[in-house]
Amino acid sequence: MQLNIKSIKREGNVEFDQTERLTRITEEVVDVKDIDPARVTGAATWADPIVLVEGRIDTNVHYVCSRCLTEFERPFSTRLSRAYAVDAGQAEEDIPLVEGELLDLTPDIEESVFLSLDERPLCQADCQGLCPECGCNRNDETCSCDTRKIDPRLAALKDLLSDDETEYDDER
Repeated sequence: MQLNIKSIKREGNVEFDQTERLTRITEEVVDVKDIDPARVTGAATWADPIVLVEGRIDTNVHYVCSRCLTEFERPFSTRLSRAYAVDAGQAEEDIPLVEGELLDLTPDIEESVFLSLDERPLCQADCQGLCPECGCNRNDETCSCDTRKIDPRLAALKDLLSDDETEYDDER
């Protein structure tokens, strides 16, 4: 998404409302299966020699649950807030220099979305995940697998005990 610097200087304040495809996010984020086209709204304001951009990004994100691997969709919204320098003397680490007459917001839109995505998305708050033994989705079905953890230091002792009841009867 690009904004014209000359228009922003001339008007003082330019509002925008555009749709942007964010394909890089689905390529780089494992838990994101797909993302709908994002609606980016806001305004760019001229504050000589700085351009201030304030806006909002709204879309739907199609996640893969980090526990049960089920695909689900969730509405997504985040803010876009950034300053840009048009004069090399005003550019700093936090205020990038815009060279030329077009301001490309796409990298900053992607960054805002990346930083606001769920780190470990869950299809539901009480998702039970997959069974580590048989792999069934515990949200949909129950299995009879024994998933008790045995301390590896004590695993050798497990073989000393027998499940056979007659062994105990002989000792009495």
